[in-house]
Amino acid sequence: MDIVLASTAATWLINKLLDRLSDYAIKKLLGSEGLEAEASSLSYALQRARLVLGAVPAGAAAGTKIGNDQLLPQIDRVQRLATDLARHLDELEYYDVKKKVKKNQKSSNPLSKMNLSLTESGQSKPKYNRTDIKQIRDTVEHLHSICNDVHNALLLDKLDSIKKAAQDASSDKRETVENFTKNPRYEVIPGEEMKDILKLINSAASSDQELLVVPIVGAGGVGKTTLAQLVYEEVKAQFDMMFWIYVSANFDEVKLTQEILEQIPECELKNTKNLTVLQRGINKYLTKRFILVLDDMWEESEGRWDKLLAPLRSTQVKGNIILVTTRKLSVARITSNIEAPIILDGMKENVFFSFFKRCIFGDGDYQDQRKLMSKGDQRKLLNIAKTIATRLKGNPLAAKSVGTLLRRNIDEVYWRRILDSDEWRLQESIDDIIPALKLSYNQLPYRLQLLFSYCAMFPKGYNFDKGQLIRTWIALGFVMNERKKLEDEGSDCFEDLVDRSFFQRYGESQYYTVHDLMHDVAQEVSINKCLIIDGSDFRTVRSSICHLSIWTEPVYNEQSIERNDDFEEKLDAVQDNVLGSLESLILAGVYDENYSAKFVKTLERARYVRVLQLTAMPFNSDILLSSIKRLIHLRYLELRCTSDKPKSLPEAICKLYHLQVLDVQYWSGINDLPKDMSNLVNLRYLLVPGSGSLHSKISRVGELKFIQELKEFQVQEANGFEISQLGNINEIRGSLSILGLETVTKKGDATRARIKDKKHLRTLLLTWGSASGSTTSVQKEVMEGLKPHENLSHLLVFNYAGATPSWLGDNFSLKNLESLHLQDCAAVRILPPFEKMPFLKKLSLVGLPCLKNLRIDFNSAGEEDELELTEIEISKCSALTSIRLHSCKELTKLSINDCEALASLEGLPSSEQLKQYVVHGCPKLPSGSIPN
Repeated sequence: MDIVLASTAATWLINKLLDRLSDYAIKKLLGSEGLEAEASSLSYALQRARLVLGAVPAGAAAGTKIGNDQLLPQIDRVQRLATDLARHLDELEYYDVKKKVKKNQKSSNPLSKMNLSLTESGQSKPKYNRTDIKQIRDTVEHLHSICNDVHNALLLDKLDSIKKAAQDASSDKRETVENFTKNPRYEVIPGEEMKDILKLINSAASSDQELLVVPIVGAGGVGKTTLAQLVYEEVKAQFDMMFWIYVSANFDEVKLTQEILEQIPECELKNTKNLTVLQRGINKYLTKRFILVLDDMWEESEGRWDKLLAPLRSTQVKGNIILVTTRKLSVARITSNIEAPIILDGMKENVFFSFFKRCIFGDGDYQDQRKLMSKGDQRKLLNIAKTIATRLKGNPLAAKSVGTLLRRNIDEVYWRRILDSDEWRLQESIDDIIPALKLSYNQLPYRLQLLFSYCAMFPKGYNFDKGQLIRTWIALGFVMNERKKLEDEGSDCFEDLVDRSFFQRYGESQYYTVHDLMHDVAQEVSINKCLIIDGSDFRTVRSSICHLSIWTEPVYNEQSIERNDDFEEKLDAVQDNVLGSLESLILAGVYDENYSAKFVKTLERARYVRVLQLTAMPFNSDILLSSIKRLIHLRYLELRCTSDKPKSLPEAICKLYHLQVLDVQYWSGINDLPKDMSNLVNLRYLLVPGSGSLHSKISRVGELKFIQELKEFQVQEANGFEISQLGNINEIRGSLSILGLETVTKKGDATRARIKDKKHLRTLLLTWGSASGSTTSVQKEVMEGLKPHENLSHLLVFNYAGATPSWLGDNFSLKNLESLHLQDCAAVRILPPFEKMPFLKKLSLVGLPCLKNLRIDFNSAGEEDELELTEIEISKCSALTSIRLHSCKELTKLSINDCEALASLEGLPSSEQLKQYVVHGCPKLPSGSIPN
């Protein structure tokens, strides 16, 4: 790590700590512990450290280089001090929350006072003692001493120019970025190579060849996967079955065969690990012409390749295709059965520069920028761009990465700084583009460097779920913004990294990948912080490591899990060096009992972990779970259990008061939650199996004020399940189902749920019990109190016996509704004003016996007021006599069932537009009303 990056990292940590110290709740807490004076002197010392260290990156940004690497240990010491102080604050907050939780438990359940006093005896944390205060004072003195050393060293190293640079940096205009959306003209289209592949595919279709294997060979980032994707899309109509599998270095014929079968919905053999059984599955279910893409293949064993191909060669259908992308010509020779593989070289110089300009300017001729520059400035920029382009070796990935970097600041000085960067000197061969990608990384703001470098914790080819990754970033404290929700800030950062080509979407799925070469960059820049243990060569374990991931799949075979001494030795090396500083720990995959015993010891010594993910616990699960309760800094906990017998979550989880994410989506057999879940007052996400019905089992859920998702809430008469529990949960997003509304008998109780304040909620389902004992007038009053926020997109109401509430009638307020579903609403006669619902796409009316007319017929003021309604379902509306749909210009689906009184149907669009049309059980409807 160089001095600039070290100073930037230390400054970021200091800023983060100062933000916490300035928080009102923290100040109050420190005051209650008698630490006002220490906190004040600490803040001053941190501010001074920020001023001194912050000048280093500011000077570097202005071109003033600091060459005194002897400062690195001192700056590293500042980072460690700031980290230790943050952990002290963390523990102080933990015990404060614990005290408040116990107080709330006593007040909500007086009978538990005696039990609590007995069970909690001796467990509470005492106030800070003299040793703690001395430690804080020593830290302050250390900070001042280090700052003096750094300041004196900088005096010898151009301090005046650094100060001026820091002042100039503070007045620099804000970096602006245009909206750079994906456009086909920015994509690389290797025309001749694509024509060659399409020709081979077409000839295979007309021949008797059973299986054609076409390798695409080229250097990393040259566009092999892009070419395969283009071919894959182009030939869709020719194939009945299509498969895309990312292979990477871990070639496993069993897993690859299994992945093929997993993409066949009707296949029932996908869960076995027996290769013979899986191959029978290929023979049974692969009965139509298919194309299979094996992306990024490295395996050179002809025997393993033949095992994979054996059942694919013996299918009944002719003309099947396998596309293989690889960097190795030796792989192409083993796999290919064509005369010569498709060789993909870098782009030709003139074509590449045109592509590079489009990556920078968008339209290639930069008309908007030209207006602001003289012709001389334009020529200078183009000359710089040409020189940079020659160093990118015709590589499209490098062009996208560096082009995005240049696009963010169309300025000669900035571009020359990129051109003169030391990174270019590290190019080792004619095809080496890592320096170009590293250059793009170095120019990222530090917060984005931090977020991207964490991806080194995951193996190459890993499919990243955006939401999961953002939740992990937040749990580690990497995402900060006082003016925005953390999830929104994390999402913006993620999209920024996508825009800069650090992430790319994986096909049409919801997942993202990191290109192999970008992954190499992540591993290089995170070498001091992240360590991954898998089947690859083991890196030296540095004492600064704070993120550790263990991926067992390349080592242990699920069919026969045998002890692996080498893999255990890697874990031993970690135990001897870094366990005291770990902040995240991932164990993914199966392993044997000996390895499990070693990992138990690892977990017992990892005191400061904030993120823990255990994707399998085949052995020692009870011991592992009992170790978790000591991890008081934990923010993110993922547990997976595949036991045949139902296994409960441990009650000790409810003592992890800092916990923000509890992910038990893959905990099999879970049918209940620990009873004190409401103690987790910082919880943001509870991810559970199925539709989320487990959410309804949380007593006193109103204590979880930061929860972002609450799929279901069951109103009950029991204490802790009143509808008013929803009153303080206003951060929830997505969908919320409120069941058991027959229990609510007063409008005031319903109003206290504050549904109208839940502005992030998109779907709301309201359900009364089918045998509701409350009167229609009571239900009407309750419904009035359940008025949603106007941002709501989807509303579903079931078994409601009251009349139409005002917020769905005269005082209609849900102007953003996209779908409305009313079912078994016995007294509803009046429907919402459809002219005020311009975004409505789907309408479902089922079991409305009092509804007499459905009229969607009005004069729109303009195109912006026209309905988007495309789908209507009407069923079991026994009193409905007429339907007018003259304003439904976009309607494509209409279903009308069991409406005995319906006699008039008007305003239908043409039969060409109406793709799906069903009328059944409407005996009074004239036959002329029904189009053919």
